[in-house]
Amino acid sequence: MIELEELKKQDIFNPKYLFHGTSNKIDKLVCSQSIDSKNKKNEDNAIFLTSSIYTAAAYAFSRRLKEINEHYSFSMNNNGELPAMIFEVDNLPNDLYGYIYIFNKDDDMIKDNREYTTQYRCYHDLLPQKVIRVNYSDFEDYFQRDNNIKIRK
Repeated sequence: MIELEELKKQDIFNPKYLFHGTSNKIDKLVCSQSIDSKNKKNEDNAIFLTSSIYTAAAYAFSRRLKEINEHYSFSMNNNGELPAMIFEVDNLPNDLYGYIYIFNKDDDMIKDNREYTTQYRCYHDLLPQKVIRVNYSDFEDYFQRDNNIKIRK
């Protein structure tokens, strides 16, 4: 059985597992078109994965935070360094949670073509090996809530 502590210790540059974080619990991940106004290389019709459970957790929490905050700002780290997310929101609920989808890494999961990245892409639908519900309180030490970021309105 896969345990959270084991996943936190994985070598992110030689991973056994890849992760996808989202605020929604779903049965199957389906390819979808991504949009990134700051980095066109991140736009693709794919499933984005990461070898860092901390980055996956950041994505698991960020969408829900966007839904409940009028003003917010997020910066995600895809190079494996911490903090995995630097963010600012007005409202950070004590019971914030999300989901991390766990996959055995295989040859269909293609690492982005940058030396120090934890980001992968897959171009077909995926069924997770396991889904875990994660609480923000279990990951808050790996994020930085910052009041000095320009808030998006």
